[in-house]
Amino acid sequence: MAEKQIEIELKMRIDPKHVNRLKQAPVLREVKEGRRLSTTQLVSIYYDTPKLSLSRKGLAIRVRKKGATGWEQTVKASNGLRAALPERQEWTVELENGELDLSKFSDQDVLALLDKMVKSKKIERIFETDLARTSVDLGYRDAVMELAIDQGVVRAGNRESPISEVELELKEGHPATLFDLALELQRTVPLYLSLRSKASRGRSLYFDEQPTFYRADPVGLQADMSAEEAFRAVIAQGVTMILGNEVCVRKDLHPEGCHQMRVGMRRLRVAFSLFRHNLPAGEAVLIRRLLKSCAKGLDALRDWDVFLDETLPTIELRFPDKTEHGPNAELRKAAEGQRALAFKAAIAMLESSDYQQLCLLLGAWSSYSRWASGASAAQMRAMSAPIGELAAPLLEKARKRMARRGDNLTELSITGLHAWRLDVKQMRYACDFFYEIYGGKSVKKFRSSLAELQDILGQLNDAAVAEARLSVLQPDLDAAGLIGVGRIAGWYGARADYRLQGIAAAWKAFDKQKPFWR
Repeated sequence: MAEKQIEIELKMRIDPKHVNRLKQAPVLREVKEGRRLSTTQLVSIYYDTPKLSLSRKGLAIRVRKKGATGWEQTVKASNGLRAALPERQEWTVELENGELDLSKFSDQDVLALLDKMVKSKKIERIFETDLARTSVDLGYRDAVMELAIDQGVVRAGNRESPISEVELELKEGHPATLFDLALELQRTVPLYLSLRSKASRGRSLYFDEQPTFYRADPVGLQADMSAEEAFRAVIAQGVTMILGNEVCVRKDLHPEGCHQMRVGMRRLRVAFSLFRHNLPAGEAVLIRRLLKSCAKGLDALRDWDVFLDETLPTIELRFPDKTEHGPNAELRKAAEGQRALAFKAAIAMLESSDYQQLCLLLGAWSSYSRWASGASAAQMRAMSAPIGELAAPLLEKARKRMARRGDNLTELSITGLHAWRLDVKQMRYACDFFYEIYGGKSVKKFRSSLAELQDILGQLNDAAVAEARLSVLQPDLDAAGLIGVGRIAGWYGARADYRLQGIAAAWKAFDKQKPFWR
């Protein structure tokens, strides 16, 4: 094996109970081309500084024992992250024993890297993985890849966490083949796209970090990016929001996890809507449908979280119960029952084939030019142009759509206000995507006035949602509980009336702002 390689791999989680079914997948029988699966025990020891300064800079140092065949040491350096498809430079040399010896490397690139990042630093054993790897080389279409099924544990000190995952590593060919094969395998067993490396799991154990929710970072767009690069960066951010909050939802750790996962899906729906005229139909339409259905699976859970964590505590503070089974207590009991049902529905969505397919498709679209299949010449030209040329008309279109209803605000019905709220949200997300291209004080002022308008409309929507959810509770409530319903309905009604009084002024203030892209 050459000392230096480029590693491109797709990683997925698999439930251990499905591993045998995966090994028998019909498509695997075809692409193994007579090769047999082989299993090797791998013990990998990862090194870093006590504060993990190397990993924070994208560098990983590992010593590995491969069954009975001996030891090797590897240095991996991030070469850019294409969302679901990490691409890393990798250097590996054989070792006589399990002792780390960085002087064994001879490649000038890795020596320069180590001299820059490791020299004079104290590095030590941080964590290890101990797993059984079942692997086989595959010939799929025009590509050559390795399938690896890893089952075992990652350990740091006296803490450990199980690993059960599938990796497809590209040896020759196009990255598209990794996703296409994964989508075929997904028809046989549930496979879940994963962005977490074994090293990241080990680092979390080392610091004893607990899973929590994830909010979106800036997309990181630059004016000289092509529209395609920008679009893929927006998708990559959405994928990170979805998968970064999945464990929070699955383990019911924090209400914000459900909220942020849902926001990630909604942002992606807006992104696909904004770019839709520059994308061929087909898979883009499928992704939009899957985003809508999967987000819907989280709606009830989010609504009951808002009710139980925000609405009801406000009522309890202002109208405290005088007895143990007062109106608030009865409402909370009934709402918690509905929330439990909503949580089961959310888990069912996460276990669904739709969700698994959605994540793989989004990973593919963020990693390479999958969108271009079937694109017209005009669409190809538009997506190859600088994002600055495309962002302005997209923002202008969102602004005009918002103004059509805003200019007739006093005539809008409840349904019209809801539709306008969606227009405002699309404008908000479009600004979130593209504002970095422009910069300046005008961007901040524009986004601030937009946020005020969205906040008012959001509170009006909360009132409508609460009314719908309370109607679900009423059949199971006693007299005390119905009193509680009346209190909340009255409180929301009063708040909605108050907020409605300020909506015209908020729209006027926003409408005066000069769009920062003009």
